[in-house]
Amino acid sequence: MRGPDLSIVYCNDAYAHAVDQPTPEAAIAEGSEIAGGPMGWGKDLAEEARDGGAGRTRSTYVVMGGERCMLEITESPLVGGGYWSMAGFAIDCTDQDIARSELARHIASHGEVLESLGTGIVVFGPDTRLQFYNIAFARMWEYDPEWLRSLPTHGEMLEDLRARRAYPDQADFQAFKRQRMELYTSLIASQEEVIYLPDGRTFRMVINPHPLGGLLITVEDVTDRLTLERSYNTLIAVQSETLDHLHEGVVVFGSDSRLKLFNPAYARIWKLDSRMLRGEPRIHEIIDASQPLFKYDDNWEALREKLLSGVHDRTPRTGRFERADGSILDFSVVPLPDGALLFSYIDVTDSVTVQRALRERNDALLAADQLKSEFVTNVSYELRTPLNTIIGFTEILSNQYFGSLNERQGEYTRGVLEASQVLLALIDDILDLALIESGQLELEISQINIHAMLTQMTTLVQDKARKSEIALELECPEDIGTMAGDERRLKQALFNLVSNAIKYTPKGGLIRISALRTSAGLDFAVTDTGIGIAEEDQARVMGRFERGSSDRDERARGMGLGLALVKSFIELHDGQLSIASQVGEGTTVRFVIPVDDDVENAPDQ
Repeated sequence: MRGPDLSIVYCNDAYAHAVDQPTPEAAIAEGSEIAGGPMGWGKDLAEEARDGGAGRTRSTYVVMGGERCMLEITESPLVGGGYWSMAGFAIDCTDQDIARSELARHIASHGEVLESLGTGIVVFGPDTRLQFYNIAFARMWEYDPEWLRSLPTHGEMLEDLRARRAYPDQADFQAFKRQRMELYTSLIASQEEVIYLPDGRTFRMVINPHPLGGLLITVEDVTDRLTLERSYNTLIAVQSETLDHLHEGVVVFGSDSRLKLFNPAYARIWKLDSRMLRGEPRIHEIIDASQPLFKYDDNWEALREKLLSGVHDRTPRTGRFERADGSILDFSVVPLPDGALLFSYIDVTDSVTVQRALRERNDALLAADQLKSEFVTNVSYELRTPLNTIIGFTEILSNQYFGSLNERQGEYTRGVLEASQVLLALIDDILDLALIESGQLELEISQINIHAMLTQMTTLVQDKARKSEIALELECPEDIGTMAGDERRLKQALFNLVSNAIKYTPKGGLIRISALRTSAGLDFAVTDTGIGIAEEDQARVMGRFERGSSDRDERARGMGLGLALVKSFIELHDGQLSIASQVGEGTTVRFVIPVDDDVENAPDQ
């Protein structure tokens, strides 16, 4: 209590303790002011209250008992108080001050957390004025930070968005704005909205009532998420449609052995009810439902356990099996990254049936071909004996060992002899082809002097060419060297080529036999100036019993085995045969046989 001069005239023990005096009397005697400190405003507060005729309150920090405390000091004038003109009291508010400081720290910490969030956050007070916003909110709505620091109202911020065309157009903007303002007094639970901005972005806005009044609004940019979600949904739809239209049955079992995914083809192949499969049955339920389709003896449990163990085997594998209904399935197992297993099945019954039929047909054809070859061989051998007899007796008659023949008899005898020799050559060709086809023909390999071989072969056909009035030339360097091969078969091949050339070359024509050593091997060629072979016939004439369509000359008639036999002999030597021809200008038949130059060199070695 204070007297008329505002000096302390009464205090209690708590006041004396606050000013570090042992007794109230000592405090009064010393005139100790609780707010006397450096500021010295304790008596000033009383004077201000007296002059104003009303109480005055201030808060200050003081040290009491060695501790810093917050005191709330109030001075009030007393009306009709007599000697006591002023009354003052101090309340210890230290706990409240600590609580306020702690709350302020929490609020500041929360503000820092909210500032670091990518979600836009804004708080409006009960008066609709902006109280808090984070950087993400300002950036998302492209607000001017300086303008936001002026704490505009919610309505002003909506008007700004409208002016910048940063908010979806509203049919009645003022009505929309009123609805927003009504939320300050009517909103009880959170309200969520999806906003599609004019620039193509999409925001998710959640409006919540603030515990202290006003609104707390969060804004999240979900443009990328929605785009990703649309892409994901599209991908899932495409995958689903793709799986549903596959002929291959596809099923996925999760790590818990439950069915997670299947397509209609799987249900159709395994004859399962789609409704049962959509219930995510366990693998053992599917195996039990498919029991009639499995082939097993009497021990179903053993097969069942084997099938169940296969579901837990994460080794990629493929295979084929036949079911009890006769159908054949190809399957594959692929482990997936999430621990699931993908099984795929495809019904290959038709293709396997066709494959088996083709294999059986092929085996039958091979057997028939082998039988034919054996038959041809046997018949050819049987024909040679009487044919040799005919040739022998005909030669006796032709040589007139038992008497002279008249001109007509000699002509007939020569005709029989020539026809018999042609038939014998044909039988020999058929025998050679039969041996080649059956794989029984073996080459008799030796070192061949190429120039000598060609010279001998030219001598053999020289008389035949002269009778047909055809010139025959040999072009082969004497130092061409040697090669490893079957001399008899190579001579036979060249003889057939030259004989064919004589058949198809008119009188006055030319046939050239040539040989040359090249980097590819030994290059042999027989060139004529005959009637030629049409381009469409050149590949066909190398087949058995085939002749060119230009075979108009009666003397060129034959069985068409010559080129086929030549081709077989050359291929047995790992060589290649080719034909170059033009109708009316002639033909060149060429074959190249590879040689090892380290072994086969010039004859002087």
